[in-house]
Amino acid sequence: METTYIQHKINAKGNVYSVLIVSGKINYISIRKETNNPFKGAGKEFKNFDHAQEHYKCPEMKLALLKLEIGF
Repeated sequence: METTYIQHKINAKGNVYSVLIVSGKINYISIRKETNNPFKGAGKEFKNFDHAQEHYKCPEMKLALLKLEIGF
């Protein structure tokens, strides 16, 4: 099975976030803040969209992740 990487940029809470969706042999979602991030670390990794939405409290961020999940 081939691994696919899909990257999206989303705006939430006045910031830009990079969301990397990895599917294939290993599945996970990585979310990294792009705005005012001098270290450009790896970001936070989640098993799926449900875990990612549980982590964030901002409704704007939850909505943006939901839109990505359903492909809106």
